[in-house]
Amino acid sequence: MNHPSIHPMFQPPCQQGRLPKGTTMNLLANRTLGLALATTLACASASALAAPRVAPSPAIPAYGQAVSLQLTNAEWPTYIPVTRYTRNGSNFVVDYEMLGNNFSAGRSDFGYKAVTLGELSAGNYSVTARIFDMSNSSAAPTIVTTNFAVMPPEQWGAYPVPQQPEAYESTEILIRSAAYFDAASMKTSISGNVIRVDFDYSPEAPGPNIPAGLTTFASVKAGHLAPGSYRIEAYGRPRTGGESQKYFTKDFTVGSMVTVYEFYEPTLDHYFVAAGPDEIAALDAGQASWKRTGQKFMAWLKASDAPASAKPVCRFYARGPNSHFYTADATECQTLRNLEAAGKAQAASTADKFWGWTYEGVAFYALTPSGGACPGDTDPVYRYYNGRAKDNDTNHRFTVDPQLRSAMQWSWIDEGAVICSPR
Repeated sequence: MNHPSIHPMFQPPCQQGRLPKGTTMNLLANRTLGLALATTLACASASALAAPRVAPSPAIPAYGQAVSLQLTNAEWPTYIPVTRYTRNGSNFVVDYEMLGNNFSAGRSDFGYKAVTLGELSAGNYSVTARIFDMSNSSAAPTIVTTNFAVMPPEQWGAYPVPQQPEAYESTEILIRSAAYFDAASMKTSISGNVIRVDFDYSPEAPGPNIPAGLTTFASVKAGHLAPGSYRIEAYGRPRTGGESQKYFTKDFTVGSMVTVYEFYEPTLDHYFVAAGPDEIAALDAGQASWKRTGQKFMAWLKASDAPASAKPVCRFYARGPNSHFYTADATECQTLRNLEAAGKAQAASTADKFWGWTYEGVAFYALTPSGGACPGDTDPVYRYYNGRAKDNDTNHRFTVDPQLRSAMQWSWIDEGAVICSPR
């Protein structure tokens, strides 16, 4: 990897802010939040003198709250540009890199930065943080683990997750029920703008003991929803038999914008952004070892969803550096397309392969700066260039984050604001 040349330590489970052994989400939901919170804070206090630890923020997230992870108490600061994570169901793995020797104090590309996971459905989650020493690539990473719970809504009902989904975002439907039900029985069907959720419940009155295999809340996938207004209708059927009845309804709106997510590939030391739901799903499934960074910005996937002032963002791919390039500048886009045509003609005349930039189409639609400035209700998205064209290893990174901007300026070239991300 082409980044600078931590000695980590292990931390016991309680010091990672775990909930008490045997605590279940249903007990948490039934107002033992005070006990869980006290235990979590006690563990956090105990770990304050130890290192390292990773913890969620908020400490006990609730429905509708974005969740982030923060690594603290490590012996050395992390190398900020390369922190990344993967998710498999309710399990997260976060990779950090540190420098165990020759650390240069005061560098803005080393430090501690929260990793944003976004909104999560109610339930229990586990986190494994892997801390790699960049000065000793053969050493096994130090492992730090923690568990955390996301609390369900207080009121019974059906809820979208995220609370306010963006266009084509992976969306789930959360059921919060007074009666115990079988999460495995949940299924969705969509007809027009109605999302129907069916589940089987226990007709017996809830008691102090949770029946095996049952819960009072769970989620089911609803897919990638197009912009518009939707209604959830949740139908419960007794496990002992009988007809389904409608118990919950909920109206919500899917916005017109899409979230453009960033990914990082550590072997290439390259960044990549994606807005299409299928491509994002493939990357999340482990395609080519790309991992999320937690960084994102907003745009529109389709011209029909975007305002008239939004411009198409051209996407190019070059086999030589194995990298993608994005531009909302029409002149820059056309120049690259002209070079592509000339390069392919030259390659064909010599029966050679074309290794240059190939136009792949419009990646998404975005607002752009005027006179170098973005409108007041948007954030500028800056483009950084790694300066490795001479090595046939060109790559660019896009970010709205001030801390990341400061970090990238140590070794990458700031090309200025190229896109404006609506807030």
